Amino acid sequence: MYVQFAKKGFALLVIVFFLISCEDEGNPVQDCNPILSSDTTLKILPLGDSRVEGGSPEYESYRYSLWKKLMENAWDVDFIGSRKEEAVQAPVQGTCFDNDHEGTGGAITTDILETLMQIGNDYGVPDIVLLGIGGNDLLDAGATPAATIANIEGIIDQLQAQSPKVIIFLEQIAPGVSTIMTPAFTTQFNTFNASILEVAQRKSNANSKVIAVDMAADWKDEYLADPVHYNLAGARLVADRYFAAIELNITK
Repeated sequence: MYVQFAKKGFALLVIVFFLISCEDEGNPVQDCNPILSSDTTLKILPLGDSRVEGGSPEYESYRYSLWKKLMENAWDVDFIGSRKEEAVQAPVQGTCFDNDHEGTGGAITTDILETLMQIGNDYGVPDIVLLGIGGNDLLDAGATPAATIANIEGIIDQLQAQSPKVIIFLEQIAPGVSTIMTPAFTTQFNTFNASILEVAQRKSNANSKVIAVDMAADWKDEYLADPVHYNLAGARLVADRYFAAIELNITK
């Protein structure tokens, strides 16, 4: 009798633990299945600052909109990273949102350099990196565009050393709301984004492509939830631009 009760009690504990674990990972209990990876699955690392991390419902990351679009267009992908989305996102085609990422609020380029050295490949070697970084350097840390670009080149060097065939999509970052974009800041952003094109050309090689993605073109205040973070419309626009670049440069 005790053995039978113990078995039932153990089974109940396992179920409760599973439900708590699902909630802790940012996936509410729902009728969906986890991502299944294979040897051919493309591992995507979203890497950068709070625009990558997101903070729903206050502001949004592009990650869910991009993942949704990839799923709906039959891409076999697995988002990776040591961090997880906390916000609830709807399943797509019966699959739970893949909430892994490496976005950190307030991060500057030196933080990303340190993160890559500390974490290494603990979450798997990426096939694709979506790198969005630099805004905090320019707006908050008082760094020059040249210093920020030098750090980004260091990030790319580390990524290529860890994964020699990695494809890196590098953001020409969208500006903040127009009320904070003084002439000095605007000049810095324009200089930075022009340099991103040069970095992409300089750091691409026969095995590893670095591709600039222009997030700043035709950017409007209406895409922002606050002075610097995306609202849903902004997140979807950034996701659309990433998706178009992936479709253009990578074979399924």
